[in-house]
Amino acid sequence: ERFVPKQFLGILGRDSIVDVALGDQVSRDMTIMFLDIRDFTQLSESMNPEENFGFINEFLQCVEPHVSRHSGIIDKYTGDGLMALFEGSADDAVRSAIDILAALKVFNMRRVDSGADPIEVGIGLHSGPLMLGTIGGQNRMDGTVISAVVNQASRIEGLNRECGTQILVSETTVGLLYDPEVYQNRRIGRFK
Repeated sequence: ERFVPKQFLGILGRDSIVDVALGDQVSRDMTIMFLDIRDFTQLSESMNPEENFGFINEFLQCVEPHVSRHSGIIDKYTGDGLMALFEGSADDAVRSAIDILAALKVFNMRRVDSGADPIEVGIGLHSGPLMLGTIGGQNRMDGTVISAVVNQASRIEGLNRECGTQILVSETTVGLLYDPEVYQNRRIGRFK
């Protein structure tokens, strides 16, 4: 369960990892979250490999509970960030992003107290249909999601730097919120 989330197996309709076969797949509508640490390359160059692993693990331990608490599944750790899936409401993904930023404030206070610089993140959210399943070969397979929605969520996250934001949410995702006015939000613009 620490390598393949139980929720992932449940979506595939499998009870155990040993029941998963290469090519198992299912179509679902979900909200995708991409989270990325800003300027990680520059930060990592100031640390040795052991310090890098320690920093990344400390950061991800700070973030992970806020994904899980809102019914999210961490699909992948991307080195300096993560990709998470939210099968429930889009509100779960937005609340998770907000909670992550609140936790990051505490994380950064501890960093500053220890003499380190604070870090910034960008979070992108987008919703739509995707295929969740297994890919790979006979000796090594992995669970993943495939969809244009995934690529768009990644691109949306990348726009945070250009827009001067920390959380960017697609119009599609905003349209799925129970009450968008509950969140402090503003329209940023259209991007191709």
